[in-house]
Amino acid sequence: MSVRLAQAISRNGAAAQASKAAEPKREEPKSGTGKPAAGGGGAGKAAAGGKSGGAQGARRQEGAESGGQLGAYTGGFDSSMEEGHESFPRPRLSVINGEAAARPVVTQEQAQARPAPQMVQAPELSRERRVESRENSSSQQGGMDIRARLRAAVMDRVAQGMTDVIERLSGFLKAPGRLGVVNLSLVVSESALTYEVWREPSAVPERRARMAAALGLAPQVADAVLLRALMAEVHEAFVAFRASSGGRELMQRYEQVLRGYEEAKVLPVVPGHDTGPMLNELARVGLAHEEAFSRSLLVHPLLVAVALTPDEGTDEQVMIAGLTVPQLGMLVAQLRRVNPRLTNRQVCMLLRRVSTDREEGIRRCVGQAEVERVLESAYQLLRMTVFELFFV
Repeated sequence: MSVRLAQAISRNGAAAQASKAAEPKREEPKSGTGKPAAGGGGAGKAAAGGKSGGAQGARRQEGAESGGQLGAYTGGFDSSMEEGHESFPRPRLSVINGEAAARPVVTQEQAQARPAPQMVQAPELSRERRVESRENSSSQQGGMDIRARLRAAVMDRVAQGMTDVIERLSGFLKAPGRLGVVNLSLVVSESALTYEVWREPSAVPERRARMAAALGLAPQVADAVLLRALMAEVHEAFVAFRASSGGRELMQRYEQVLRGYEEAKVLPVVPGHDTGPMLNELARVGLAHEEAFSRSLLVHPLLVAVALTPDEGTDEQVMIAGLTVPQLGMLVAQLRRVNPRLTNRQVCMLLRRVSTDREEGIRRCVGQAEVERVLESAYQLLRMTVFELFFV
């Protein structure tokens, strides 16, 4: 009984296994991308289909997983990975948004052997350049401010000099005396003001370096180059003074005072140029200059000035070369003594004639012979005036 029961159980188990093996295998769908195997086929077809379907399903499952990740990067579109098709490259937007791509595994030895990145140095260089550009712009602005202050200081100094001259001439005009002449040794010129600015920097190296920096030059620049730049700044200050309202007002006051001397028959004598230490300094460094650089701002047609060369002066502006200011003032006083009736214009005319060679038509310096001749001319003019008074 028991033997028969065991045989029946074994036969039933074998039949169950045979029936289970005869049933077709079905695979579960993977992420909606793999195709289900067709059911209802024979055992051999089902087995072949199951093998190929399983391999293809596995490949499609891997493609679905990678395709799903790529679809998230490409805006959510599905991309089925078929054979013979390459994956789409990663768009730049993912890098901009901060999504990092998959990186290979790097060992510690490889990380240590890899060179250090240079990305940190670029902002430092740019920051240094920005700081350097700001310093350059600030230094240029500071140099412009210093030059502007220098011009303003020179203009104020010129205004002070002209005010001093006007006050002195006005005070002397209240009691002119009997000589009929006044000597004024003051000079207001570009060369005189340049020396006032240059005097201390030429002796103190620190101030010289500051002056060079203010003028936009190197601290170790040559004296000739530094003086040329300083002379240009002083010249611009004189031009600005003449064009300013305060400068025009002072020059008008100066002319009014000179007209008062014309009425009082007192002739002012002034130096036409500065002959001070600035000219010696220019000669030391070998720097040439024009006559206008040393010419005094006080030269005016209503007075007589001492010239450096005989060619200076015009018919209206009389300038005499060969005499100093005291010598020329003494000559004017002798002319007044010989002929007290001479006006300022007549004295200038006599001086102009005696300093001109009529035969050669050139100007010349005034010496002792010219002094005697001009005194004789003043005496003859006096006799003609007396003759007109008594006999005409």
